[in-house]
Amino acid sequence: MSTSTSPVEHTNEVRLIGRLSVEPEAVMLPSGDEIVTTRLVVQRPRPPAGPPAPRRVDTVTCTAWGPMQRRNLRLLGEGDTVEITGALRRRFWRSGAGPGQSTFEIEVESASFMAREPPPTPKRRAAGASAAAQQPPEPDPQTERRLVLVGGEVAHQ
Repeated sequence: MSTSTSPVEHTNEVRLIGRLSVEPEAVMLPSGDEIVTTRLVVQRPRPPAGPPAPRRVDTVTCTAWGPMQRRNLRLLGEGDTVEITGALRRRFWRSGAGPGQSTFEIEVESASFMAREPPPTPKRRAAGASAAAQQPPEPDPQTERRLVLVGGEVAHQ
């Protein structure tokens, strides 16, 4: 084993692509700092061949501290598929007289919109199919009556 005499640069870079599970929300901290926070749901890779199993996910808190990052995160909405880049941070705080608390989160450097809606899940597909089944049948053009606005008055057609 060889030992290098030059220092090795440490790196803390995160790139995640996932779906926002909640609307980004502005939060005022007791220190007076404003942050914008949201949660990102990231699917894990599919397991190798075998019996079908539900796909697992990780839910990660993402927090924007800078003014540009806060503004960009607020433009996104629940259900949007986004790419988040930033760094993994551990934030500490004390609430009241209790013990200190901490959490790991992604400090957002950039947030980019990728798609408006998440891919359909089996539950959402079933809900969409049942909603389509409950829709009223298409009216027959031979017997359909329409109301039409003619010269400011409603006329039956």
